[in-house]
Amino acid sequence: MKEILLCDDAPMVLKFMEMILQEEGYKVTKTSNPEEALLQIAQNPNFAMGIFDINMPKKNGIELSREVLAHPNGKNLKIVIVSTETSEHLKSEAKAVGVKAWLTKPYNEEDLLEVVNRLIGGG
Repeated sequence: MKEILLCDDAPMVLKFMEMILQEEGYKVTKTSNPEEALLQIAQNPNFAMGIFDINMPKKNGIELSREVLAHPNGKNLKIVIVSTETSEHLKSEAKAVGVKAWLTKPYNEEDLLEVVNRLIGGG
């Protein structure tokens, strides 16, 4: 069972993603801020993917991605950013740090699963 780390400061978004991904057979760990996400990465070398919101307090999803990918447990993670932002500058910055995909909110179940399955395969 492939493991996915979610980080979003919106509880409803976390619940939506968790339901969809668990239904598809993925193991999901939810975090509500970047500090929690980094703790999870430090404790668990088994995550295949991280799905991070861009706009969060203290640290944005791109900064979080940079730190996760620099950690030995996170260096091979496939990271997806979810955001209402559509700025090409932000997308370029994310790609430069190693983010593999950008999913624009609002997205539906099919959009989320297409990106996840393309990057890490089925759960």
